[in-house]
Amino acid sequence: MSSHRPIDSLSVFVNRQKLGYVETCERPDVPAATNRPHALGWNVYFEPRKHLIGELGTILIEVAVNGIVVQRRYHRYDPRARSTRPAVYFMHIPKTAGTSTRRALQSDPDINLLQVYHEYPCLHEDQIATFSNQALDDVDIVFGHYMYGLHKHSGRDYKYISIVRDPVDHAISCYLYMKYVVKDTRITARSSIFDAFDNVDDVTFDNYSTRYLAGYADQQKVGPAQFEKALKNVDSEFAYIGTVENYRQSLEAISFYLGKELPHRVDNVTPVSNEMAALDRNEVAERLRPRLSYDLKLYEAICQRFPGDYFFATRAQSQAG
Repeated sequence: MSSHRPIDSLSVFVNRQKLGYVETCERPDVPAATNRPHALGWNVYFEPRKHLIGELGTILIEVAVNGIVVQRRYHRYDPRARSTRPAVYFMHIPKTAGTSTRRALQSDPDINLLQVYHEYPCLHEDQIATFSNQALDDVDIVFGHYMYGLHKHSGRDYKYISIVRDPVDHAISCYLYMKYVVKDTRITARSSIFDAFDNVDDVTFDNYSTRYLAGYADQQKVGPAQFEKALKNVDSEFAYIGTVENYRQSLEAISFYLGKELPHRVDNVTPVSNEMAALDRNEVAERLRPRLSYDLKLYEAICQRFPGDYFFATRAQSQAG
């Protein structure tokens, strides 16, 4: 949304009902292209069923800037028949090739993809709780930054999928991303990854994958209970968990499970830096392993539980039995 005047407020209405939450972001790239000095990007999620009027399937979306409607679009909502297949919750743990995977899913127009992204590192519980039991009936895959547990807000059957990363490489990638992309002032003020791990109290630096797979959003440290919960979820709730280190084969396994061929591509959103080039991975591994003990054990268990040829190996074992 661009304007010649400052944008003090941006609101979205669906069938004249104002949506309670609209995510906005600055768009410094737009003014240069439009000669309009003010611009905001915006994004909303809403449930069409909640806003329908009588038997009409019409959805009117209006965007207001500074209290004045500046855009209006009509849409026809045609609910899909409820799928008999489980909803797929594709949990994108930050810095695990998620951008590449998301774009692969977006490339298939037949996949009804719900993208759940908000503030780093995960979606807030109060917004997740706004989903109704029917909200995901039309959705094939729920993909995004959320921890285990999102399925509890839907009455539909479900299975989880995810991709994890070698914990040492994951820690390095998260640190560099927060420092050079997010530009988190807590991180930019630190001289090194060791300085950040020692002095910044952030869930990202505390067995991050275990936290996600256990659904442990609390700021308290991850402990044995969370590790056991994550391990239990891996065994019972996940159809498949791939690895960044074996990404091509992991994507093939996910394609097989979904019945959709996903194109292989790798997108790295973290720019190369002098610090990245100078990092000694062996030193990082030696010094951070004690801080990543649960993630290291969980990663090993996942690699054993879900080999790259998991679905074919499972079939072979079944036939042999």
